[in-house]
Parts: sequence; structure tokens; C-alpha cells
Amino acid sequence: MLSRKCTPLIAFASVAMVGVANADTLQLTGTIRDFKRGDWSGGHPDFETAHLPGRGGYGLVLGLVSPVLGQDGNPVYNLTRPSKDTMSGAENFNMWYNDVAGVNVSAPMTLTLDNGQTGPGGVYTYSSNAFWPIDGQMFGNQSLNHNFHFTFQLATDFTYKPGQKFTFIGDDDVWVYINSKQVIDLGGVHSAVTGSVLLFDGKAFVSKSNFSVGGNVQSVSSSMNTDLKSKWAKLNLGTTPDFSTYYYVDLGILATGTAEINPTFTSTSVNIRCTQSITSVVIAFTDATEQKFDSLSGTNLTLSGTGAYEGKTIVGVWVKTGSSAADSKGAYFSADGSGLSDCTLDFFFAERHTTQSNFRIDTSMHLKAKPPKTITPLYD
Repeated sequence: MLSRKCTPLIAFASVAMVGVANADTLQLTGTIRDFKRGDWSGGHPDFETAHLPGRGGYGLVLGLVSPVLGQDGNPVYNLTRPSKDTMSGAENFNMWYNDVAGVNVSAPMTLTLDNGQTGPGGVYTYSSNAFWPIDGQMFGNQSLNHNFHFTFQLATDFTYKPGQKFTFIGDDDVWVYINSKQVIDLGGVHSAVTGSVLLFDGKAFVSKSNFSVGGNVQSVSSSMNTDLKSKWAKLNLGTTPDFSTYYYVDLGILATGTAEINPTFTSTSVNIRCTQSITSVVIAFTDATEQKFDSLSGTNLTLSGTGAYEGKTIVGVWVKTGSSAADSKGAYFSADGSGLSDCTLDFFFAERHTTQSNFRIDTSMHLKAKPPKTITPLYD
């Protein structure tokens, strides 16, 4: 039986509102905050200070923040500190992603991710090896050739599909959370490093080099690895990963026993691959009509409009497995990748030191822009 958590079943008229707003680009708006350098009087003690005695020095540092977001939607200062600590305390860290008068200045900032093609899908990328978005602005460059001391955060929704990836390459601190659980941990003042996460089976598969087993993070057993590989092959997702090389974080996306579904679209047909037998499909067309196909079976079906619907352009599809309620259309997938919001993604970045500034995002998720968070400052 198909059951996806946090996925409301809605009429086609509502789905049509999602639309194809940006076929080949995604625009995401977050909040950038500028800080005064900490080696100057009145500056924030976490910026431009890693080289000072007792401040941890340079390099990747794991575990600086907690594995679950706080109630305000921000990372939480980890009370169990790593040996190489580059932060000066919980109160100072709370200022990184909150507006604090006299300490930081904030403004909205929009990133445009491009998939390099004229239609939707594929990998959307934002890349810069000179990421200086506020040069000469806010507190200014502070006697440097660039404005080096700032944080950036964004919150976005996306529709879960098996096989999605999110990769970040950059410096310095980066933390990424999906459904409020940490999936990328690149803390510290360091040169460019890479963090990535693979989504499958309702889980986030994360790098063993950046996480340890415990809490939300679990090991992949040999039997689980075999099962995951079998599911991956059924969905025709390309080269099958060795899941035993990852740890995983259960994101709570799929209920126990839920089928994984991978639809691929042409303009007038859809191929649906599933890890369980498909029982019913509803195809939605761009003219707001629908056609239902009942009494189906098999895990690999290709369908298109028939009769009066033949040749119509497909905008999305509902897929059912098992014996769910007769009036339930099942899980919805949009032809443009936007679909319905199953998940949240929260991204946090900090540039803290006068060196290079690399910033690259690659994602196969269809991230959805939403306005910047409004957060009540913790400190006046």
C-alpha cells in the first residue's frame, strides 16, 4: 500500500498552480548577514580569528553544531565541543543567523541555479570561485580587497524522488539539513571541500568521512544493502551505488512498506517504474483533463492518453500501489519535477576568513523558492 508522509492528496486544479515557472532555472532567496571582522575592535569574535591563540586554527571541523535544527529553524551550538573548536560560544554563534543590531546587517539575496538546458530536469547548478556577493556593501570591505565576513542561509521546499542528490563545494562552514536533520557537515575555517547527500528509500545517505554512527545516523547492514540495490535496479536509476559505503539518516519521508516510484516523461507518455506492483494510474493533461487507468499490474508500465485523450500533453501523474482507498489518487509526480512538497531543505553558510571564497551547489532536486525566514532576534 502506498503511503507517503506529509504528502496531501489534492485535486488537479490545485496541482496546475505549481506550473513550470522556470523551465531551466531555479531561483532561491535567502538572507545574507555581514559582520565586522573579529580581529578589530568591536568585531564579532568568530570572524577572522581562527589564527589567534586558542581559536582552533584552520581545517575541517565536524560536530560544531547539533544534528537537528532548533525550534527557530537554525543550527544549535553543540554543547559537546570538538577538540578543534573555531567558535567562541553559544551566544556568539546564535548571532550568525539572527539579526542583531550593531553586530550584523542583513539583506535578502537570490541565487539562480541553472540546469544548462532549455527544459526542466537534470542537475541545477550555481557556481562561483569568487563568491563576494556584498563587496563594498553593508559594513564594507574593512581595509581588504573583498568583504570576507558574512553568513548566508536559505530555506526551501522540494519534492522527494528516489535518486536525488545535493552536493556543495566550498569554504568555510556549511551545514545542510533535510526535514530538520543534518545531512552535510562541513564546519570550520577551511579551503574548498565537498559534501554531498544521496536520497533513496526515504533516507539520506551521507558520507562516512563526515559522520559517525549514533543518534540519527545509522549503518547500512548487508541485507539492507542487498534490498536497496534491488530497489534501485527496479527503478532504472543508472549505476547502482554500493550503499554500504554510506551511513544513512532516516528522513521520515516514506511510511514502512511504501513503494518507491520513478516516473519519466515525454510530452505525451509516461514510463512508471515502481518497487511494488502498480494498481492504478491517473494521468493529468495540460488542459486540466484527466484519464484514469485501473486494474493494472506490474512494476514497469508506459502509458499515454487513449481515445479522446490521445496525443494530449501530460503535466503529471498519480500512481497507486496496493489497496488504498478508492477515492485516493495516490502519490503525485509532476512532469516538470516540481510536484508537491514532501521535504524541507535548510542551508547555512559562513565565510569567516580572508582567503578564497568558493561556492558551488549542484542538485537534482526541484527546489522551490520561498521568502526569507522572519526570525525574532535573540539579542538586542
